[in-house]
Amino acid sequence: MLNQDADLNKQPFHNQIPKPIALIDETISLENDMLLGWAPKLDYSKLLTLNFNNQLNDQIMSEALQNNQLVYVGFRPQDNHQMHKQYSTTSSYPFKKSKTIQNKPQYPFLGMNPTFNSKIQFNSIFESGNLDLVTQVSEFEYDLYMRVDGNTQGHTSWYNFELNGMKKGEKIQLNICNFTKSHSLYERGMKPYIWRSTNQEWLQGGENVQYRTSQNNNNCLSFCIICNQDNELFKIAYCIPYTYSQLLEYCNNLQKNCNHVKCSILCESLGGVQLPMFTFSKFKNKNKKCIIIQARIHPGESNGSWVMQGVLDYLSSQSAIKILEKCIIKVIPMMNPDGVILGNYRTGLAGKDLNRKFKQTDGILFPTVQAMKKLVKDQYKKFGNNLIAFIDLHGHSIKKNVFLYGPEYPLWNYNYYKCRILPKLLSQKTEMFRFYSSIFRISQSKKSTARGVFADLYDIVNCFTIETSNGNYYTQTQTFEFNSKNWLKMGWILGETLIDMIDTQNEMDQIYNSKNEDLKRSNRFTKNNSILNKKSITDPCQISFQNTKFQKLMEQLKMDADKMNQSCSEGNSDSFDDGDEIEEDTNENKSEEINKSKSIQSKPLLSILYQTQKSKLESKYSPTHQKPLLQQTIMLSIEHNQNKVYQPYQSAAQRMILKKMASRSQSKKLNQVNNYLTNCINQKQFATIEYLDSSLNVNQTMEQNPHSLIPRPSTTQLEVMEDEKFTPFQGLNTSLYSGFKRHTRLRSNLTAQKQKQLREIKRNNQTKSPPQITTNIRNTIMNNTQTNFEAMKLKLKMRLQQEPTKLSESYNTTRPSVPPSFYSVRRNMIKRLKI
Repeated sequence: MLNQDADLNKQPFHNQIPKPIALIDETISLENDMLLGWAPKLDYSKLLTLNFNNQLNDQIMSEALQNNQLVYVGFRPQDNHQMHKQYSTTSSYPFKKSKTIQNKPQYPFLGMNPTFNSKIQFNSIFESGNLDLVTQVSEFEYDLYMRVDGNTQGHTSWYNFELNGMKKGEKIQLNICNFTKSHSLYERGMKPYIWRSTNQEWLQGGENVQYRTSQNNNNCLSFCIICNQDNELFKIAYCIPYTYSQLLEYCNNLQKNCNHVKCSILCESLGGVQLPMFTFSKFKNKNKKCIIIQARIHPGESNGSWVMQGVLDYLSSQSAIKILEKCIIKVIPMMNPDGVILGNYRTGLAGKDLNRKFKQTDGILFPTVQAMKKLVKDQYKKFGNNLIAFIDLHGHSIKKNVFLYGPEYPLWNYNYYKCRILPKLLSQKTEMFRFYSSIFRISQSKKSTARGVFADLYDIVNCFTIETSNGNYYTQTQTFEFNSKNWLKMGWILGETLIDMIDTQNEMDQIYNSKNEDLKRSNRFTKNNSILNKKSITDPCQISFQNTKFQKLMEQLKMDADKMNQSCSEGNSDSFDDGDEIEEDTNENKSEEINKSKSIQSKPLLSILYQTQKSKLESKYSPTHQKPLLQQTIMLSIEHNQNKVYQPYQSAAQRMILKKMASRSQSKKLNQVNNYLTNCINQKQFATIEYLDSSLNVNQTMEQNPHSLIPRPSTTQLEVMEDEKFTPFQGLNTSLYSGFKRHTRLRSNLTAQKQKQLREIKRNNQTKSPPQITTNIRNTIMNNTQTNFEAMKLKLKMRLQQEPTKLSESYNTTRPSVPPSFYSVRRNMIKRLKI
């Protein structure tokens, strides 16, 4: 009863306890934090600091300020918000506003020098402008310096500024003094692009254009301009500018005038600027294909934006309805708007080349790259193999005309011909495009680019980078200067050619698939492929298109391979010549090169050459080869000098010998090998002995090469038992014999009867003492006079007799190379033992 009363007393107490209050909002879930762990959110409103480290410009600024020669100081924004705030006053484009901080004043002033009386007024404080410094050399000569890319220390090739204040008929000389490129199209006839207020058109102009090396070991562009009217306004640029505000204005007009386009936002850039994306589609079909086109990932290649506008003009017109019935085309016209606004040449605000970051997964520093990767991945999941093309529009500052870079396939592969359809059609439609300047290869430095990554991940056959020259294009008769009208026309032609490429490749696919099925059926009833071997054409692709309308095209593409190899190489690419790509690659792979250089030190050249594997030599050279094996080893090392195994004592001079010999022709290589062998003998870099019979005259040996006199035996000629032991000669280095096991050949050519005879000979000779043999040979050699040794350029280094080291020890110790004469002596000794 007491317990019951106690329970009754507790019951009203529990009823009086209030219900618990929710500590968090039910709409917020902690499930992700419980599974993945908690991490603080990144504050994207923080400012991105911009640094412009250029010791040359800072030094010249201080010197010119002291000498009262400083005319103009350009704008160096300290962060992205200050950049947008300054440029948005003259240009109208939206940007993400962030917290403002008090910026330090620009040193020593901004714009024109208030204390310097200059008639000519310079200005570059506008979108895509990058004039950093102007100093006066004389009354009519000025030195100009470009601002480096943000958060970098180089990439000075883009320039964009304006000037006024000249009188009619006046002539001034401008020197742009801090180019980083060693070569440019200015050396081949290109001129700066100049806009005048009198004609208001961007054209190449200037007089006495020279591209030379300046005093600061940089490259300098010098040219003169003449004023046609008082106070005429000049706009001078590396290429015709195409700004981000200009793109937004064009996009607004495009949406108003086109009904089959949808505009969306791909992502937001690192600097807080939106990337517009256009999707062109007309009808809904199940078997539609997809094409993705991007441009302007390098800010200084503004000609790529002009070509892109030409493509957009075509896709927004009624002429593109045919291709839109079969394809969905997604266009991202500007991949790096931050760099375009700031006036960079190569990089974004992070100071990196975005076209070298497609292998990385950093979505904070490279949001536009990750957004493009996600777009391509999503389209591949949706369309699969119907994602038929990815095109990246670029500009080029070294080569002329328009050309492209494409993927690499072997000649017998069907895709070899398929990826060449677009450039072949473009070359037939316009003379601006040069098919033989195109390169179908993805080198090691290009594998991290957009086309390199997407071709590797999704096997897109039509994965191209279309390069448009910044200066000129030539035909069979003359050379023309590029302008904005040419680039717009080139973009229109590219859009027209896409539908021709699709129709052509569809017909080729049908023919190739049907012919392949017929060949497979016919081969089922044959025991082997003897029918194919009897045909004169062994290429399966040419067999498939034989007696079709594509037969001539396939034959022509096959013949074009030799012309394209003679026409150009990847070394002529824009970035390889000016060092932009090399700078990116060397910075990333610097640690690897340092590790390699530590392992590559000085060592005798012949030690390198003898390090080549025996199996490679046996597979490459037949036993009946007439050249000495020493030359074979050297030639093999020259051909594979990049893959050979180095030891930690190789010298740089010996590596240079291999590189020089590898760059020469076959005949020159042989001559170089012979010369090096004779030099080794003359300089006595290794000890050699030639065993000469008594019947052989010394005068004959003087006229002949010692190595050709007694050649080293081939693999099948060496009749050596594995368990044979050889007693070393007294006075020779025993390490020669310790390495003999490494050069011992297999006895596969010896018959069983011959092996039996050798064993009997060995048993009979066991009673003979090897030291007597050594003494006889030494006495025979010592009977010759010292002059004979000098005449034959041979010298015997007398050393104490040592026991030969074990085979395992010879791998870990440093040993000199084994000369071919050693094998000749040993072979003669074996023959004498048989007698």
